[in-house]
Amino acid sequence: MVETLKDIPLGIKQLFTSITHLKEGEKVLVITDDNKREIGEFVYNYAKMFFETSMMVMPAREGHGAEPTEAVAAALNHCDVAFGATTMSMYHSKARLDASKNGRLRWIGLQDYALHMFEEGGLTADFDEVTRVVNRVAPHYKGKTFTLTAPGGTNMTCSIEGREPVLDHGTATVPGSASFPPNAEVALGPVEGTANGVLVFDGSIPHPLLNLIDEPITCIVKDGFITEISGGKEADILSKLLADFNDPTVYNIAELGLGLNKENFLCGHMAPDEGSFGNIHIGIGKNLNFGGHVNSPLHLDLVIKKVSCEIDGRYVMKDGELLV
Repeated sequence: MVETLKDIPLGIKQLFTSITHLKEGEKVLVITDDNKREIGEFVYNYAKMFFETSMMVMPAREGHGAEPTEAVAAALNHCDVAFGATTMSMYHSKARLDASKNGRLRWIGLQDYALHMFEEGGLTADFDEVTRVVNRVAPHYKGKTFTLTAPGGTNMTCSIEGREPVLDHGTATVPGSASFPPNAEVALGPVEGTANGVLVFDGSIPHPLLNLIDEPITCIVKDGFITEISGGKEADILSKLLADFNDPTVYNIAELGLGLNKENFLCGHMAPDEGSFGNIHIGIGKNLNFGGHVNSPLHLDLVIKKVSCEIDGRYVMKDGELLV
């Protein structure tokens, strides 16, 4: 029988301690869906040993940022910490955003999790050190002009003037905060309509139809939008996935998210892939969390490996290594 936090998997212990600072008497909500019930129940079975815990199950959502059921949205306003053990991310949903803004909620996204993530990789990181790295990079991750290059062929520039970096330390320890550990990043929202160039996605696209990329996907970007997608089978899947929305906003270049957790590795799951050190994920679609005004039905992140990032002519990262 598990009696203390030291007897549970390291990843679970991290969720309850350094990641959330959960305290006795606080109320925990675990949200899961039909596809990720194994993960939801895994977290619930440990959480209920130490905290007042409830679990809610809903049908899987169709895309990242889609709204949860009405009952789940209401429940978010009546808990201290919510773990979203779902297929698709709720981070960009209005329900999550409103609950974080208006209530006591600390949100932890566990979307697209696998059981091995509780024992190895990013969840085993020293999150105090991760926080120090993110905070050190943040003051350098802003300016006027952002230039992104990578060995795979990426070469894109955009304006970031007036945009402030959004930080994810992989922790949510105060009311209103949100994260999806083991991701850790600094992110910027490009000014709408300013991104131009080529993006070559050679890392992963955290989506059930894609994940780790075998054949790079080349996207032409013009005036802030992806206008052409080419490559192999995976490029065709991405093209269809986006076209099926029948909404031009899903092609918007929404985010420049620089991964900063050194314990993460590309494994085909959202949080470790997006937070993998030396890589960047380009978010497309909704950009409301990044100082923008595009309220798209989708926010999808696409990872590029071993990047170089320049802001106003100064390298923040070069060939996957931090220079600040």
